[in-house]
Amino acid sequence: MDNFKKVVEHHKSVFLQDKNFSLVLRLKHTVIKFGLKKLNISYSKISISDICKKLSLENNQETEQIVAKAIRDGVIEAVLDHDGQFMRSKQITDVYESNEPQIMLHKRVKYCMDLHEESVKALEFPPIEDKRDFGDLDEERSTKEEDLLG
Repeated sequence: MDNFKKVVEHHKSVFLQDKNFSLVLRLKHTVIKFGLKKLNISYSKISISDICKKLSLENNQETEQIVAKAIRDGVIEAVLDHDGQFMRSKQITDVYESNEPQIMLHKRVKYCMDLHEESVKALEFPPIEDKRDFGDLDEERSTKEEDLLG
């Protein structure tokens, strides 16, 4: 967070000139969420004041609100204890112990197979407007050849 603040201050004039400053300020929330994710993975239990220090936030109240919103939005899997002033991370289950990877692979393979099947159908059966009667062309070609030879 400190590095983010330094970059924003150092390049503020460029961001203002390019009219991107408001966009850069909105990135602050993304940086905070990323920091919370790292803290959630690193600590099973961490105090709100430690989160405030590590993320360089203003005060404990703001930090608690940010953590509560991140939990509510599903950014992190944790429990917030208001009375104890700490955040406890929930156990992260290994996604590979579930059927989720198999289901995702099945969806991707099915999509590819359907796409291949549709492509093969398109090659075998051209649309009706592409079907022409080439008999007329053969007659024209033979009359032109007779005229040239004859």
